[in-house]
Amino acid sequence: MPDVWVMGTTLHEGRSGQLVRADAITYLSATVDKVTASRIGSDEAATLAHKSAFGLGAPAPLLPEDFHLALLVTLGEAREQARDGKEDLVVVPGLDDNKEWDWSIVPVSELWTG
Repeated sequence: MPDVWVMGTTLHEGRSGQLVRADAITYLSATVDKVTASRIGSDEAATLAHKSAFGLGAPAPLLPEDFHLALLVTLGEAREQARDGKEDLVVVPGLDDNKEWDWSIVPVSELWTG
């Protein structure tokens, strides 16, 4: 079965962010500025969404109060899609056409430009 990944945002030009395998996430932390994920007991955390992420266009709005819960819903949808598919899926944070935060599910082949 394909894996589901979450692409973390980056605050620096020239970096493409981080990929975190969704089933490795055991802890989510959220503020109006960012959502971070880690594994319980680990000192390492990955920023999955940040209002000042590079490439969003300025100014980005604050993250919704329940954006981490929206991630959990989207991960459930991605896992369901992965069960029926043959390709890894990536959950990506971003702004929609209305400049509101959302999580998108994208096949990894659509992200790779190689």
